[in-house]
Amino acid sequence: MYTDVEEGKQSKKGEYSPFLLYIKMDKKKRIGLTIIFICIVCMVIYFVMPSKNKYLIYEGSAQKVHENKRKENDIFYIGVSQTTDGIHPYKQDNETMDILLDLVYEPLAYFKEDTSIKYINAENITFEKEGKEAKVKINTDKVFSDKTALTVDLVMESYQWFREQDTVHSKLLANIKDIKKIDNQNLLFIFEQADFENIKVFTLPIIYQQDKQSYYGTTFLGTGAYKIVQLKNQEDIILERNTESKRHEKYEKIILKYIDYNEINSIIKNQKIDMFVINKDEHFDKIKESGAYDVYELENKQKGFYLVYNIKEEKTRSAIAKVVEGQEFFDITQEKGIYSSGIVSAYKDGDNYYSLIKSGSLEGLKSLKIRHDYDGTSLSIFQNIAKKLNQKGIKCQEVKVALDGYQSFKEDLYIYQGNYNHVLTADNIKEFYKMNSELSLDQFYNQLEEYLANKNIMSPLSKETRWIACLTTKDTLDFFE
Repeated sequence: MYTDVEEGKQSKKGEYSPFLLYIKMDKKKRIGLTIIFICIVCMVIYFVMPSKNKYLIYEGSAQKVHENKRKENDIFYIGVSQTTDGIHPYKQDNETMDILLDLVYEPLAYFKEDTSIKYINAENITFEKEGKEAKVKINTDKVFSDKTALTVDLVMESYQWFREQDTVHSKLLANIKDIKKIDNQNLLFIFEQADFENIKVFTLPIIYQQDKQSYYGTTFLGTGAYKIVQLKNQEDIILERNTESKRHEKYEKIILKYIDYNEINSIIKNQKIDMFVINKDEHFDKIKESGAYDVYELENKQKGFYLVYNIKEEKTRSAIAKVVEGQEFFDITQEKGIYSSGIVSAYKDGDNYYSLIKSGSLEGLKSLKIRHDYDGTSLSIFQNIAKKLNQKGIKCQEVKVALDGYQSFKEDLYIYQGNYNHVLTADNIKEFYKMNSELSLDQFYNQLEEYLANKNIMSPLSKETRWIACLTTKDTLDFFE
C-alpha cells in the first residue's frame, strides 16, 4: 500500500503515491487514464443508479405512504373497473385481461409501449410471401404452470380454440386461412390476405386446457410468472407465483380487485389498492395532494389526431408538416394526450416521421380547404394551422363536418381523430409488403414508420393517453416498460 506523503517526497518503499504517479505520467498516458476512469464512473452510474422511467410524469414520496404499506412486500393489489363474468377471461379485451396477458397468459410476442418487440412464447416471427404468410419459431423452453412443456401442437390447439369461439378476437382471427406445423419448433400462419392488423394475431394469449374432461369447463393455464388460483364472477381474481416460470417476480401474490370510482377519495386515502387507472381531469389533483403515488402516462395506440393530406405535391405536404411539428404546436392546440413525433407511436425510439420526411416548400400555394369535426380540439388545430399559413400568405377555408370514423374527402386537408390504420388503403398494404417481402416482426414498426414517412399520407399531431397511479414504494413489475 502507498502511504500519504508530502508533495515531491517518496513513500518508505521508495514508491510515489498514486496521485504523484498520475502527475508524473506523460500527457498521452494521463489523458488515456482519465478517459478510462470517466468510462468506469459512467458505467457504475448507469448500472447502479436507478434511471427515471420515461412514462413517469409525477413522482410521489415514500414518506407519504402508510407504514404498513411500506412494509408490505409479498402482495400487490391492482384495482380494476371490472373483474370477469366467466371462467374464460381471455375471451375479453379489457384492463383485467391486459394485466393477465402480462402476468399469466403470455402471447407469442408482445409489443412494448415504444413499439419494440418482446418475444415471449416465440423465438422469432417473420412475414413472408408479401405478408400473406408468417413463419413462427416456438420457444420450446417455456412451460405452463402445471409443468407441461410448450409445443407447436399446443400453440396450434390454443389458436384453434380461439378460432372456434365467439370472442373479441374473432374478427382478427377470421383472416387466418390455415395454421400448419412445419416441424417440432416451427409453424406457418397463412392469411387470407395481407393486412397491417395481422401482427396482432401474435399478441393473443397462449392458453392450455389442462382438464379436457370437465363438463362445465375449466379456466385454462398460461406460461406467465403467475397462475390464477381464484376466479369467480364479480369477485377478486387472485394470482400466485408460478414456480415453473423462469421469471422471478417480487410478489408472492397479486390480487385484482374491483374498485368503485365513486369512492376514489377513500381509495386514495386508505392506500389499500397499490395500482389503478385514473382520470386525469378528475383524479390527478387528488393524487398529487396525497403525495403517496407515482403517476405514469401511457399511450393509447388506437387513437390520436392526424393531419391527412389530399395534396399531390410532396414538397407541399412536407412543408405543411413542418407547420404542425413540435411540442409548441401541440401545447397551444390540445389539452389532453401527448405530442407524437411518430405515426405508429409517440414513444418510438430512433427515426420517426418528422425526422424522416424530406424538406418541403409552400411556393405557389395560394389557398387550402381544411375539413374538421365540430369538437373543440379539431377547431383549435384548424385555427392555429390557418393562423400560421395566413402569415405565409395562404388563405384557409374551413369545412365543418360531423364525422364518425375516417371518411374519404375532397378537401386538401383533413384533421382526423382515430386510428391511423383506417387511413391506409389496400394499395398501401400491398406496396408495403412488396417492399418488405421478408420482414421480421421486430422490424415491422420501424419499416412501417419509414414507409409512412416516405409516402407522407398524413402527419401525426398527438396520441391519446391513459394514466395509472401506483404507490411509490411498490415495484411496478415492468408494467410500464
